[in-house]
This record gives sequence, structure tokens and C-alpha cells, in this order.
Amino acid sequence: MQKPIQLQQRLIEQVPLLAASPDKLVIATGAGQIVATSAASLSFEYRYPLTLTVRDDAVLSEALVDQMVVVILDWMQVNQPEILGNAVNRPSDFTFTQQEKTLVLTLQLTERVQVSGEEDVRTIIHLPEPPLPENVSLPRQVYLNGELISSWTV
Repeated sequence: MQKPIQLQQRLIEQVPLLAASPDKLVIATGAGQIVATSAASLSFEYRYPLTLTVRDDAVLSEALVDQMVVVILDWMQVNQPEILGNAVNRPSDFTFTQQEKTLVLTLQLTERVQVSGEEDVRTIIHLPEPPLPENVSLPRQVYLNGELISSWTV
């Protein structure tokens, strides 16, 4: 599964606390499902929860929580757009709990895997999400209360 690593890298790149101390972020996948059909292809989809836990010795600031959520929402626009676009599942597919020094965010992720075969050889390819429409541009800087808190390149 590739999305947990991709999201971890994005968070470490774009959240200053995690850039300075990546060990404060712990990522874990939970029990998931493998969804396949009886089609001729063995292609399938992984469906699983991803839990992101941030712990700090100090009380977690509102700014840190906001940064985490904004980076994840930005990542989801490209890598898990159905969470944002599905009004039925939206309330349950991205959740959080917060205590004084711990923030736990949970995402319900999917990953498509294409399996093809020719002459006794199977090829397995993890498929990316369909591309965004051409007229969509994504920001590369984040400001909080007028102050630049993070910027990145693609």
C-alpha cells in the first residue's frame, strides 16, 4: 500500500513541527478489506483505515491541528477525492480525536490494483487516482492568520 507513505512524506514536508521532529508522527493501518469480483481479471481494491497520531510534549496548539487538517485535505483532493465528494460517507471517512498532547486523525482509504496476465506472466500495477480536471490548480503555500506557515513544491 502506497498512500500511507505518500501522506506521511507530505505531512513531514509541510508541517513545521513534523519537519523538525518526524518521530512525533505515528502512522498505522487497521483491519481492511480486499474487494474483488469474479471478473476475468484479478484486479482488486484495498479498503482500509489509516490512523495518524501526533504526540507532543507540549499541549498541541490549534495552529498545529489546523495545519495537519489542511495538509490532509490538500492531499485528499488528489489522492482520495471521493471522501470530499461523497456526502453520505464524508462524516465518517475523515475523523479525529484530540486530547491535550495527542491528536489522532483517521481516514478511510482505498487503493486500486490492476492485475493483468499474458502468457503465464502476471503484472501488478498500483493505479493512481484519476487526474484532476485541467482547470483545477492547487495551492503551494499555507497562511494562518496572515503568517506563512508552510510552503512546498510539487
